Amino acid sequence: MAIFSKNADDVQGDVEAQIAALRKEISKISSSLSDLGSERFDEVRRVAVKQARYAADTAKQNPVATLAIVAGAALLIGLFSRR
Repeated sequence: MAIFSKNADDVQGDVEAQIAALRKEISKISSSLSDLGSERFDEVRRVAVKQARYAADTAKQNPVATLAIVAGAALLIGLFSRR
């Protein structure tokens, strides 16, 4: 009976070691994904700010066209919201 008990202890120790190794790997993966996500967010934020500045500059240069586009968009939103 002692042989089976020792094998069970060995198996339990192996399983616990594997679980610890998996936890370390998951931690590394989580950290990598977090870094990647923050890099992507920064990139998207930079592009959005650039596009917003471009849109603002274009609106200042062409106020009549901007007013027409805004009026058309408002009209479409109004039409779609009635249905």
